[in-house]
Amino acid sequence: MICNDGKSCGFSIAQIIHEIVVKHLTKPMNISNSSEKIPDTFYIFLSKYNLVSKHNIEKTGCIFSTGFFQAITETDKNFANKYLKGSISSFSPNYTKIENFTEQFINGTIDYLPFTQNKKINLGLTSLFSNSITSNYRTEYNCELSRKYYFPTYPSRMSSCYAFGDYETCELVSKKHNWDISSVRKFKLLPHSYNKVAKVNMEIISLERYANTISILDTQTQGRIWRSYWNGAGNIKIELPAINGRQEIESKVVWEYLVEGILKLDE
Repeated sequence: MICNDGKSCGFSIAQIIHEIVVKHLTKPMNISNSSEKIPDTFYIFLSKYNLVSKHNIEKTGCIFSTGFFQAITETDKNFANKYLKGSISSFSPNYTKIENFTEQFINGTIDYLPFTQNKKINLGLTSLFSNSITSNYRTEYNCELSRKYYFPTYPSRMSSCYAFGDYETCELVSKKHNWDISSVRKFKLLPHSYNKVAKVNMEIISLERYANTISILDTQTQGRIWRSYWNGAGNIKIELPAINGRQEIESKVVWEYLVEGILKLDE
């Protein structure tokens, strides 16, 4: 990882397993938005063309969520530095440093959004081009605002690792979204009291992204979508414009996990 001062930081990963099991061992934790236990194993699509993830897996055998990692660097610098050995990551050049990051991470008051809405925009209409290049971020922006205001202790999509609870779901996702099934790797979540995991229906995100490309959803519909998402709802339906009037579209269901923590390769 490259630190904010531009220098490489870290020491050795050799003792990471001993450190985290002995020093930070916790009882099995429940998923944030349900009474289910956190899965023992996670499956993750790792892009063969993402040089950062490829490098980190080869050098450390682990991947980590950014919010979790920044939190432990505040409270356990030795552990953090040992983990960083050999890993690389991007960092935000424009961020506001806070003294109590870990406390705010746990309480859910960290500001994860890289961009906020321009309330001074003078254009009253949205061009097709503007809509196409901003629609995905609008989805994530509204999703994060909902989490921040109504589900603050849940893991943020802006920080989490994305994982699945079984290989069969990976096969379904591969067929549905044309993701490379050969890139799936098996991981274990290392125990830590700061871990956060939410089980969510990824197809609600897919539905909302599609809706954003053809319509401007009203506040009530937006609220229903994001309450459903963060509460771990299954299939939802929304009404959208169509050539011959309006149509009802279903999200369907594919369960994924948002994970704040360190995931170690288990192969």
